[in-house]
Amino acid sequence: MTWIRRMEKGNKVYLCEYRSVREGKKVRSEFVRYLGVESDQEKVPLPKKTVMAWKPPDRSVRAGDVTVLWSIASQMHMVDTIDRICGLKGRRKANSPGKLLTLWAINRVLDPESATQLEEWIDGTSLPEISQLSSKGVDRDAFFAALDCICYQDPESGRIVDKTKAIDESLYAIWRNQNPIPKDESEFLAYDMTSMITYGSTCPLAEKGHNAENWRQQQFNLSLLVSKYDNQPLAHMIHPGNHTSMTTMQHVIPRLSDFSIQNGTIIWDRGNTSNKTVNTLENMGWKIICGVPKISDEAKKIIASTEIPENPDFLVPSKNTGELYACKIKAELYGQMRETVVYRNVTKATKSLIRRNKAIFEISQELTHLKSELNFNSQQNLKLAVKGILNGWKRFFIIEYPEDERIVDFTWSVNEKKIEEAKSMDGKFLLYSSDSTYSSQEVVRMYLEKDFIEKAFRTIKTDEDLKPIRHRLESRVKAIIFVCTLAYRLLSALRWMINLSNSKDVSLSESVFLKKLARVEKLEVNLGKEIEVFFVNVTNDLKKQVAALGMADLFAGRLFSVE
Repeated sequence: MTWIRRMEKGNKVYLCEYRSVREGKKVRSEFVRYLGVESDQEKVPLPKKTVMAWKPPDRSVRAGDVTVLWSIASQMHMVDTIDRICGLKGRRKANSPGKLLTLWAINRVLDPESATQLEEWIDGTSLPEISQLSSKGVDRDAFFAALDCICYQDPESGRIVDKTKAIDESLYAIWRNQNPIPKDESEFLAYDMTSMITYGSTCPLAEKGHNAENWRQQQFNLSLLVSKYDNQPLAHMIHPGNHTSMTTMQHVIPRLSDFSIQNGTIIWDRGNTSNKTVNTLENMGWKIICGVPKISDEAKKIIASTEIPENPDFLVPSKNTGELYACKIKAELYGQMRETVVYRNVTKATKSLIRRNKAIFEISQELTHLKSELNFNSQQNLKLAVKGILNGWKRFFIIEYPEDERIVDFTWSVNEKKIEEAKSMDGKFLLYSSDSTYSSQEVVRMYLEKDFIEKAFRTIKTDEDLKPIRHRLESRVKAIIFVCTLAYRLLSALRWMINLSNSKDVSLSESVFLKKLARVEKLEVNLGKEIEVFFVNVTNDLKKQVAALGMADLFAGRLFSVE
């Protein structure tokens, strides 16, 4: 069925042909063609309807990026999963914790700096309509109450009731059921930890600890288990700020038991490796690829005694990490004979050699000059001057002072033995893989490819603006970080959908894609007895990109009657 719509604007009446299209139980109007100005065409039938007065829209709202992310969250059953585990699924409550926290996660993906005006930001988007958000009870207290539904302190026992662990497990199970690992592959996980500062000092998790940025403030630590297959997180854990990477591995082992993963492989950095961790995970049936720190005597012995031939048979192809060579060595490690891999980064080794030689040369000149001067009134002041010159390079020099402290003098020489030891360690690293079927090149490549989890931390800490944490209650800290991991799940899912599409129409990154979607706005035009909804700034290439992700009708216009 088709009809002609007459729209009055100014002194003219414009004619357009529309038709009715049935989609399931619903019928929507679809534009067919523009006919022109009334009276300009011959034999144009006049519609039976009266002329509709066109009113300009009151406002436009942000629609493109929020609509896509809400669609992804719906496919992942994010709202239903949170509500079910919180015990609220099925209740007549429009603004459930699952809905509010999912909206919050979308905000953190797109506009994290607006978190203090969360309600206003959501109101300026199409999220209230597509999520069927009730206007009642959408305020700061409602969002904090949603946080308290997933993690809270039990008033009777005083213990923290943390439901985020169960939600993590359910979201991963749903995602993996929708996106299964290929039959000839197994789950390959990466584990790592990062630090985050906090403004609060009352939270039990807040402690001073080690961090790469040398913060002096109190902090706590976030660790992640992430799948290499599609970058989806399995679990996240919060630790006190003074816990080391090796200590946090004790929390990972029981978490792995919560997932029904068969023949899985876990990979982690050298800072997390210990005898106990390696043996425990192997006994649990997990395969391991990990770095081994150079601090133990057995690790130093393996590395120093291994000569790696620099010929094509031992080359590890690499684009960004320098020129690498690797070989397998069977040696005693963690109480038994194991097959290890030693690899050498020739680029790093050369830089270390140049830096060390330059430092030894300059320090030697300074020591020679100091000995020729010796303008000191005590041996103690002389020792302080020598210490300042050595400045971290002490092990490469032999310094001797007279036993009689009244004699202000010293002798020095270069410690050739320590220099040779350093040369034998330059650019070399020790890895352990419990699967002996991998070649040395494969072990090195898989170990270096673990940086995808470091990218996950960068995403969480920058794109979601994770630091600094302003909440002071332990339950709130855990809950807000959970919201940030929800945001990362959405970004990872979008990235996976883009990669899975294999379409030239959507070969761009998820960040660029979201920026293009951010230009799309929704308008509602009042046509008297009807309201037409349409989207602006939807370019043809954007339509193709959205369609390639299986969302072809996401920005289709619609018409509905006003009662």
